[in-house]
Order: sequence, then C-alpha cells, then structure tokens
Amino acid sequence: MTGVATGPTGWSTDRADALLRPLEGAGVVGRFEIQLVTAAVRAADADGLTVSDEVLLALALVARATRLGHVCLELTEVDRQVTAGLDDDGTRVGLLLPEPGAWRTALAGSPLVATEESAAAPPVRPLVLAGDRLYLQRYWVLEVAVARGLAERRAAGPGAPDDPDRLAAVLAALDVVFTGDDGVFTGDDGVFTGDDGDPDGESGHDAQHRAAARALTYPVTVIAGGPGTGKTHTVARILAAGHLAAAARGEVLRAALAAPTGKAANRMKESILERVGELQSAGRIDDVLAGTLAATVPTTIHRLLGARGRAGFRHDRDDPVPFDLVVIDETSMVSLPMLARLLDAVPTDARLVLVGDPFQLTSIEAGTVMGDMVGPAEESGDVAMGPLAGRVTELVRGHRFAGGSAMAALALAIRRGEADRAVDILASGDPEVHWVQPEAGADLDELRAAVVDGARQVISSALAGAAPDAIAAAQRIKVLAAVRHGPNGLLEWSDTISTRVRDDVPVYRRGGWPRVGTPVMVTGNDPINGLANGDVGVVVLDGDRSRVAMGGSDRLRLLAPARLGEWEPWWAMTIHKSQGSEFAHAVVALPTTDSPVLTRELLYTAVTRGKPEVTVVASERIVRLAIDRPVARASGLRDRLWPGT
Repeated sequence: MTGVATGPTGWSTDRADALLRPLEGAGVVGRFEIQLVTAAVRAADADGLTVSDEVLLALALVARATRLGHVCLELTEVDRQVTAGLDDDGTRVGLLLPEPGAWRTALAGSPLVATEESAAAPPVRPLVLAGDRLYLQRYWVLEVAVARGLAERRAAGPGAPDDPDRLAAVLAALDVVFTGDDGVFTGDDGVFTGDDGDPDGESGHDAQHRAAARALTYPVTVIAGGPGTGKTHTVARILAAGHLAAAARGEVLRAALAAPTGKAANRMKESILERVGELQSAGRIDDVLAGTLAATVPTTIHRLLGARGRAGFRHDRDDPVPFDLVVIDETSMVSLPMLARLLDAVPTDARLVLVGDPFQLTSIEAGTVMGDMVGPAEESGDVAMGPLAGRVTELVRGHRFAGGSAMAALALAIRRGEADRAVDILASGDPEVHWVQPEAGADLDELRAAVVDGARQVISSALAGAAPDAIAAAQRIKVLAAVRHGPNGLLEWSDTISTRVRDDVPVYRRGGWPRVGTPVMVTGNDPINGLANGDVGVVVLDGDRSRVAMGGSDRLRLLAPARLGEWEPWWAMTIHKSQGSEFAHAVVALPTTDSPVLTRELLYTAVTRGKPEVTVVASERIVRLAIDRPVARASGLRDRLWPGT
C-alpha cells in the first residue's frame, strides 16, 4: 500500500483529529485512540518536537491493538490485527497504510519512539520499536518483566531440598491412575491423541508423573493439557507429595491454589476434592493429609495477591506472598499484566506451577501467555533453549470421554481446524452432540423448553429453601452465548427464560429483587463481602426472607440481596465467562451473522464445557467461519522465551 503523507511541523490537535477521523468512521479506531494521539500531539508541540503522520497513525493503531488483546503491533500484519468495519456488501474496509520498511524508518527516527536498547533509559518514550514489533511502552516493560522473571527462576536452579530418590518414592506411593467416569480412552478419536499423541510414547500416567516431579523440583513449571487429560489429578498429587516431602524434612508446606475468576476457583475446589477422595479411598493418603488438602481452598488471583482496588496489590517483590507452593489453574485466562504481577509477588525460592489449556480462549486483556509459555515445548524436547526448556509438560492422553466419544471427536476437530469433520460430527445424531439450526423452528422450540424446564427446577429448589439443590440445578443446563446482543445472544436468551418462568414465582414473593429463584453472577470484585468477579449463586428462601446463596455445598454462604454489588442474572452466560466451568449440558449459542468474536478457540472452549452433553445452536456457515478463524494475537513473549524456534 502507499504510505500516508508526512505532515508539516507544528502539529495542531485539529490535524491529529483530521488524520484519524476517517479511521474512526471505518471502525479502525475509537475515541480513546483519538484522544491519546491528541494528547501526544499537544505534548510534542509543547516541547517543540516534530511528529509525522506515520508515527501518529502507529500510535493510534498500537493503542487499538492492545485493546483487542494484542501486546504489540506487527508492522507487517496490521490488516490482520486491527479489525476494520464492513462495507454494505459485507467486504472488509481496506486500510491505507505506509510501506512497512518506510514506516519502520519513520518510527526509528521519531522522538516518541525508543529502541529496545534505549527503552530502559530516560527519557521515557510512549513507543518502543523492536524489529517489526511496535509496543506501547507499558506493554514492552511488562513483556520484558515476564521474560526476565521466568529467566530469574531458571537461573535460581532446581533448588530442590529433597533427594531425587526420596521424591520419586513419594510420588510412586501416590500413583493412582485416574480413569474418569467413562474410563480411559486413548484411541484416534480421543481429545488429545492420534497425531498429537505423546511424542515419547508415554502413557498419560507417565506424563502426569513427570509433571508432578518437575513441579516439586523447579521454581516454575507449566502443565498444559486439554479437558480430561488429568491436570487436576496431577495437581492433587503435587499437593499431596509436597506435604509428604515437607513432613519428611520436619517442615510444614505452605500451599496456595488460585484461578483467574471465582467460578474457576470454585470448580478447581470441586475437582481437587474429588481427586483427594480418590487418593484417600485408595489408601494412598491418610485422613489427616486428606483434611489438610481439603482445607487448601482455591481463591482468585486478585485475592491471592491482595488486590486493593486502584491502590494496586499488597504483594510484590518487597512483600511476597507467604507460600512455598503456588498453583495457578486456568492460566490461559491470565493476561500479560497479571502474569507479571504474579512473578513479582511469588518468591523465586517458592514453586510456581502454571496449569491450563493453551487451546482455550485467551485472556480478555492483552496477551497469550499460556500459548507463549508452552511454545515448542515437548515437540522439540530439551533441544530448545530458553527459561522454560525442560519445564513444560503437555498432558495429551484424554481420560474424560469413552471410546468413540462424539464429544471428544468434535473438540479435536475444532482444535485442529477441521471444519468438514466437525460438521459431520454435529450432523451425526449422536446422543452426546446436538446441532440446532437457528431457523429450525420445532427443534429450537424443543431446546428452549428444555432450558426453561431447567430454570423451573432452580426456582422449585429455591422456593423450598434447598440452596445446594438450587445451585446444582443452575449448573445442569446452561446457555453459553458468544455475544451479548442480537439474535441468539445472551440478552435474548436471558429474556426468554426469565419471561417464561416469571409466573412460577408466587405473587407474594415478587416484591424482592432479585426475585427468588434467580441465579446470579457477580460482575465485579467485592472484597468487603468476599465476592469476586465470576462468583455465582441463587436467590433462595431462608425462612420468610430471601437470601443469595453463594458457593457450593461445602462452603455455602447466605447474603442479603441488598449486599450484592455488581451482578447480572445467570440464566445464561457468555462463553468467555464460562471458562473454568463444567455443565452437564452446555448449550452453545452462536450469532446468526459474522462477528469478530467468532474464533476457533471460542467454539472449542464452549463445546468443552459440556460433560457429557453439548448442543450447538448455529448455522453451518457460522460454525465453519468460527473453525476457520484461529486467534492470532501479536506478542513477542514466545520469541523471548524460546529463542531460535
């Protein structure tokens, strides 16, 4: 493309506004980016500096890119990164951009741009240019800090206080092969088998053993795997082995479990309790250790770090968290800024274990940290160099689904980008997997009736004062929507459900808000009431009063409705917020028209929330669009962690 013409010196805010206004109309930038560039122009004018059109355009686009989840702007991939609007005929609006080489030259000579070599020295400049990658200075600092934090842990060495033979003996004593409810399945239709099987020919159990050994040996390790590959079972073994090894040394292990959201933390707690019960039933741990493990209650990362609102976090390098072992689940949801804070707050002599599925949706904020950390991982063995070489274990054997499972095959087809295969599975009529076309009136009506019937079960339990039953009923069938607005969106489903069940609440109970029987999701962190974004509950009757029942049966809390801060009805939820959740029947609702949010990772995340049943509500065209569109966020972290790969 031809370059944007360079403007004269002495920029005015009017000219900055004129440069970006057409891009705002095309949906390329918003008011935030225009205001940012205007502020930069004013500062440059005040200092008598000359700023070219190319630099101002780059500033606006890199700011936009970070708001779309990218860490940086790749000058050769701007069209892919920054989503423009659509013409009336549905074609993408083209961007008139400078030629990358000329653009790079203009940026390198600008007083607003630092190089990697000069970025750490004053004066601080708003942009940092690293090859073809352009960063806002804040994100460059965060990316470098994460790479440095991981490298520091590598340099700290193994630091294992235990003799390797003793650690091996402890792990061997805990060897219980988890087979899942439906038995082990490692055939070609498994979730992560076939062509993607264990490169060393190990069993899933061997990989879990290796992951646990690494987690208790090195200051930082990564455990990657899809649903049902044994991540939680491995974490339970790590906790148990850590306590046993510490006891053998005459010490007490201080362990913490955390996840990005309250919902994910609750699910982690449920899964850990199940695995602890298996170890206890098999006689691998005694009642005392089982009680200790059960008492290790997962929390949110914000709570772990001592979030203090706008004041930041309590824990940092100068006041680290007081734990010897920290396990973070659902790391795919962790943003680059949050990972930087974690590495800053967890001391280098502690064990930090990062667990997650690199194929799930990434954080809403900027970054793709799970995928970047996994990098080439096991596929290149220990030949790869970098701070995480030999520290990443991929669990590839699926345990959740039985042989021939359509659910497992669908997840694998989506992950591999095999749209034809996925469509065939959806159309197969398998009892695990259902496909409802939005225009299929009778089928859609039947599905809506099933969802509404599930809502009535919630209300019935809530009116009976059976809080645990109401919460369990709210999680049996759940609509997971890709978008909030429009046909098949979150608000449409929520309105349909709430309207149809309104008459099920007795008249004399309708005065309260939210109404009895309403499932609720907290949408903001509330440290005063001990609530976190993503926590869920149900409004129930408690005697003659309504109360919000939060949490599960093991730690149920009853709150007055007036104590709820930010919340929304939980009749349905977005796919993004469903991460870390599991439902007996997941209803995946995709929009009827194309949307930038439709991606392979979004669909994969949604269908893997169902156990054992999933229904996809979408046209074939929309399913194919999603599968053919993998998330491709720009980040330089992988190159920093895995140089030369």
